Amino acid sequence: MTFDVFSDIQGHLDDLENVLDAAHALDPGTEGLVINGDIVDRGYSFEYDDVQARLDAADRNGPVAAAIGNHEAYAGAWCDERTLCQPSWPNGWTEEGFYGNFLDFAARDSVYGEYSFGGVPILVTGTERLMWWKDLNLDDHIYLSDTQLDWLDERLRHHSRDGRPVFVFTHYPLADTVSASDGRAGQFHLQDAELRSVLGAYPNAVLFTSHTHADLRDGAWATRVAVPGGHPDGFVTVNTGAVLNHQYLHVTSGPEGAVIRARDTSADAWVNQIDVPRVEPDAPGRASVAVDVAEEAVAPGDTVRIEAAVANVGGRPIPWVDLTIEVPDGWSVEPVDAPPAGRLTDGDRRSGTWDVTAPGDAAADVVDVMVRAVDRRGDSLGQGASPLRVPSAPSGTPYVSDLPFIRADNGTGPVERDLSNGATAPGDGPALTMAGTVHPKGLGTTADSHTSVYLGGACTRFTATVGVDDRAPQASQRRPHDGRDDGGDVVLSVRADDGVVYESAVMRRGDTPEQIDVDVTGAERLHLVVDAADGSTAWDYADWADARLICAS
Repeated sequence: MTFDVFSDIQGHLDDLENVLDAAHALDPGTEGLVINGDIVDRGYSFEYDDVQARLDAADRNGPVAAAIGNHEAYAGAWCDERTLCQPSWPNGWTEEGFYGNFLDFAARDSVYGEYSFGGVPILVTGTERLMWWKDLNLDDHIYLSDTQLDWLDERLRHHSRDGRPVFVFTHYPLADTVSASDGRAGQFHLQDAELRSVLGAYPNAVLFTSHTHADLRDGAWATRVAVPGGHPDGFVTVNTGAVLNHQYLHVTSGPEGAVIRARDTSADAWVNQIDVPRVEPDAPGRASVAVDVAEEAVAPGDTVRIEAAVANVGGRPIPWVDLTIEVPDGWSVEPVDAPPAGRLTDGDRRSGTWDVTAPGDAAADVVDVMVRAVDRRGDSLGQGASPLRVPSAPSGTPYVSDLPFIRADNGTGPVERDLSNGATAPGDGPALTMAGTVHPKGLGTTADSHTSVYLGGACTRFTATVGVDDRAPQASQRRPHDGRDDGGDVVLSVRADDGVVYESAVMRRGDTPEQIDVDVTGAERLHLVVDAADGSTAWDYADWADARLICAS
């Protein structure tokens, strides 16, 4: 059985026609075609009609499976098909309008769904919300509900019984996987970790991603991704290239697995290939354990929450499994939601949480928090560990961004070190910039935010330049500020242990940044807090530029 994978047409209809003709000439007997997002340029119904007309003219065999991309919702920046009208965005468009046009083309009633190409399962996923409507700090981010993720897990489990590859499609790549999925291109899956967790249990899963238009000659066009707590072999993920670059994928699937070949029609040549073998479906039950620590560091005497999950990544049930947690001598563990012991069926997962407290006299160290899956006799079935740092009291004049965080809560994505806050991935923000001045060091946050570091009574002063970053969040179509918020307003405060030693007035984007120099003598912990001034966190990008301590040498 063979099928083709296209993506990123974006209105390039002549390129689509050329690629269709070349693909048909190469293999006229394909069972189907997947178009993995950016089917059209803006989302107008006539654009879908134009694509459909080219597909009909190509007289291809089999169904077309369509996934939604980001260009399917860009017409809101246009007041008509020829006139760009960004200031009046969304020009009468609604989410329902964009989704309606896409679903009419896809001929289904849900953004996700299942197809069968010659008996081979094709699972298509997609965002269930246009996130910029929901949260002004987001852009074309992908939202997958628990219902969609559970559906994907159930369908993967169902189709994995014989070990053959199962093909899954989503437009945006997962962060730091295939070529060009680093930085901004990899930040868009809001449920990145949850999607990896589902896929990671199935070594026969193949995830196709698009969006970046990366050349299929790139050595990282396809790779395996291992997931903590998942199957040790991980899952395969593949970049689909782009029709507008005259590239597509040709997939052959059979009893022993699949062959995925990358085709460049301009060169009339195969440019890459990956083999995906069938996996053994009747492997014995095997426990895989993942451990996640809520913070990167815990101060002496403090408590940190530990989450752990055990999954059966084999093909048979495990008769009895219990999770036990191991910490260094002198540390204490308190169950919060410990999972019950018992039978773990094939493909099943079980998770729990514990509070772990470091002793008050804990020395600076990096310790492993170990979680084991054990049988009735206490014999290990599998284990996972996560490092947890006990920091030392700082010395000299360190930047806060160079210290371990004992707490790092943030409104959108992680607290950024030496960058303004970006979106969901670490390191995806621009330079810290206030009043036109770029600051190479500091913290980038979004309200509501709370960042803490351990001082151990060793420091006397904290200095920083604080304010709202110059960043004016703009979506992919440069959608303007639409009156839903005033462009960012925050209150920043500094706390030394439980005492507030600084609190700003309301600060807004464009205000002159404030230089602060406060006394933190004897404090065990420093807390940097950002609160939304008006109850809305939209565009509340607060910077702690040049944040620095003066401590004992």
